[in-house]
Amino acid sequence: MNNKLKNISFLFLIGLILAGFSACTLDEDDYKKYTEGGEISYAGKLDSVSVFSGKNRIQLNAMLSTDPLVTSYRVYWGNRRDSVVIPVNPDQIATKISQIIPGLEENTYNFEIRSFDDLGNSSIPVFTSGKVYGDRYIATLINRPLVKKDLQVSSNSAVVEFAPVDLTSGIIESELEYTDNNNVTKSFTIAADDTDELILENFDEGNTFRYRTSFKPDSTSIDIFYTDYSVIEAIVPITEAPYFKNAVKPFKVGEFSGVRYGTPEDWIHNEGALNHNGYGVYDSNRGGGIFNLVSGYGEPKLVNAKVYQKMRLKPGTYTYSVITEGNNYDGVRDQVYATVALGGTLPDVKEVETSTNTLGFSRISGPPNTYTIQFTLTDDLTDIAIGLAATNGINPNDPDAEPTNINRYMTFTSFTLKKN
Repeated sequence: MNNKLKNISFLFLIGLILAGFSACTLDEDDYKKYTEGGEISYAGKLDSVSVFSGKNRIQLNAMLSTDPLVTSYRVYWGNRRDSVVIPVNPDQIATKISQIIPGLEENTYNFEIRSFDDLGNSSIPVFTSGKVYGDRYIATLINRPLVKKDLQVSSNSAVVEFAPVDLTSGIIESELEYTDNNNVTKSFTIAADDTDELILENFDEGNTFRYRTSFKPDSTSIDIFYTDYSVIEAIVPITEAPYFKNAVKPFKVGEFSGVRYGTPEDWIHNEGALNHNGYGVYDSNRGGGIFNLVSGYGEPKLVNAKVYQKMRLKPGTYTYSVITEGNNYDGVRDQVYATVALGGTLPDVKEVETSTNTLGFSRISGPPNTYTIQFTLTDDLTDIAIGLAATNGINPNDPDAEPTNINRYMTFTSFTLKKN
């Protein structure tokens, strides 16, 4: 019995050895079948691959393999439906490369990149992804809002102020340009975090400026995206109480002749009012700060002089008050009006009392006094001019004759406007 068991065990062991030998023989045959023609050879793959986004394109940066046999690499996308082959020159081996792939639709892409040698051997694939931007992204961009676009008529300038913005939105800066009164183009670049006022000098009423804003959609973008230009006409801002600027003695001077006369800040002067060698009604005599309508005394005559401020007012009833300080106007050979008119300027002196634009007037002469004019506005917003209009040296027997130069002065204490 024991001998039989020993024989069975021996035969079982022999069977296992033969089976193992047979299995080893099969594996070797399979190996020979699958490696027929030699071992598999791979081309050197790209290393340190990165993708940068762009406008209908991407930029691929990478380090080429040290494999001297690599002759090209191929970039696949769209599940290998699209691809591009980029040749590799021998002097590029083991160097950094940067390749633009253009003509891509706006989308997020998964890329497969393989290197190839001149025998057609491929590298192990490298996978990466990148984003392409286009018209859809551009359509979401909004030009940076403006807080202020105010026309400053008295100084022939405009004041522009940009609103604060979300700096994480990709905004970079805004570009603004305009053509000034001398036909010179002026350009400015406003950083995204800049909210200071920008002064556009030599800028008259009716002039415009244009601006656009630039963005980068992400930190890797090789392209900058722009909004369309917005064309803006600067406007007289809505005037709020106390309405007048620089309207109480002592008046502040804007430009000074260096001798006696100057032009007060914030007051618009027509040519007739600049009768002191191009300077206006500011008088530095007797301590300065005087608002003085002067002719004669060695100065030119005052003809159809207009000194005023422009305002944009809400509807309501208003009272305009002028307080004179002293004068020698006689009311016969002189015409001086405190007046309010629709639009951007005062009527000519001869037309103050008859013009359809005149909202109210009061003729000034004689000793110090307070003159008041009441007027009512009904539109949502109304542009007005408010101030003084004057001519001295009129011939009462021939009002159409050229005025003569006579010695005249008229000083003022204050100008006020109140809403009733």
